[in-house]
Amino acid sequence: MTSPSNVTVVLTLAFVLLFLFIYFWVRFKLSEELPDDFATAMARAERMHPQLRIDLEPLDEPPWSDSNRINLIANTLGELGYELDGIFEANAHIPFLIQGFKNKQQSSFAALYELKQFDYPILDLLADLSEGISITITNARDAGLDVRPFSKLVRLEHLDLSEPEQIQEMHQCLCDELEGQTTVDLKDTHFEEYFKSSWANSMDWRIERGGLTTEEVIRMAQKNGEPEPSEEEIELAKNPWKQRIDLFILNQIWQEYCNNTNMTDEEWLQIFDRLVIVHEHSEAFHLIDTLADSIYNSSDQDHVEDDEEEHPYFKVLQQLNEIFDSEASVMDAFHRALELLPPDQKYVLQSTKETPWKSEIYLIPEPHNG
Repeated sequence: MTSPSNVTVVLTLAFVLLFLFIYFWVRFKLSEELPDDFATAMARAERMHPQLRIDLEPLDEPPWSDSNRINLIANTLGELGYELDGIFEANAHIPFLIQGFKNKQQSSFAALYELKQFDYPILDLLADLSEGISITITNARDAGLDVRPFSKLVRLEHLDLSEPEQIQEMHQCLCDELEGQTTVDLKDTHFEEYFKSSWANSMDWRIERGGLTTEEVIRMAQKNGEPEPSEEEIELAKNPWKQRIDLFILNQIWQEYCNNTNMTDEEWLQIFDRLVIVHEHSEAFHLIDTLADSIYNSSDQDHVEDDEEEHPYFKVLQQLNEIFDSEASVMDAFHRALELLPPDQKYVLQSTKETPWKSEIYLIPEPHNG
C-alpha cells in the first residue's frame, strides 16, 4: 500500500518535464521545423496523441548530443551527494533522454533531461515536504502552463548548466527551500518507478481538468510572441486532449468491466458492439451518434426523398445536439437524451462507478429483425 508521504513524492518528479512535453506537443511538428503560424502549429499538433502514460527504456550507452556537458553535470551532482539511479529513453512522441539521481542524505531526487528542441540540458532538483508541499528547482523555461496545487516551482532560467557553479547554485537553492523543513523519506525509492508514477499522477490531474485550458493555450501563444489565438485555434489545441482522455478512460473502464464480468467468448461477441460507456469526460459527439442511430433506426419513419424536407435523422441529431449543448455535464445530457428512446429501445444499465471517474455502462437492446 502506498503511504500518504509516497503519494506526495510521485506528484512531483516529472512536473517540469510535463510542462516541456505539453509545450512542444502544441508548438512543434514532428520534423522539428517551427510552423509559420499558431494555427498551423495547432493543426499539426492535432495529429499527435497526448502521452497520458509513459514507459522508460533503460540505456547502457545513451546517445547524448552534448556528452561533455552531461558528464560535467553528473560529476557535479555526484560531488553534491547525488547518486546515479538509472539512465533511460522515454517512449514518447517527443523522445527524450533522462538520467535519474537520488540524494539519500537530503532525501531528494535530481532529473537530468536532454530534449533535442533545447540547446542545453534541463535539470530538476526535487524534494517533498511532510506537510504535503512539493519543491522543484529547475532551469527550464516557463511554457505558460499552470502549476499544480500544493507545488512550489522555482525557476532559474538563466542557467545553461555549462559551469559546475550553476549546478551548485541550483542545489543551494533547494537547500534554502528545505531549511527547517521535514522531508519525505525517499531512501527505499527508485527513480524509475517514481518518475512513471509521477507522470501518471500529473496526467490524471490534467484529465480531471479536461486537458489544456483556454488560458493555457493563450499564454503559450504569448510566450512565443504570437497573436492571441482565435477560438478555432484554441479548440484545435484542446480537442486532441479531450479525445485522448475520452479514449483512455473508456479503455480503463472497459478493461475493469471485462475483468469483473464472467462471460464466455460467445456471450461477449453477442454484446460487444451493444455496450455504451458514458463517463464524466466523454466526448459528446460519440454518444450523440450512438443515440441518434438507436432513435432513428427504431422508428417507422420513411426515408425522405424530397430535398426540401429535412431528413428525420438530421432532425434527431439536431435535437440531441441541443440537449448536449444545454447541459454543463455530459452525463446529465446523456440521461436527458435517454428519454427520447422508444420503449423497446431503452438502454439497460449494467454498471455504475464513482471512482476514479464517474461512469455508467449500458446495454443497447438487440435490433429488430425484418
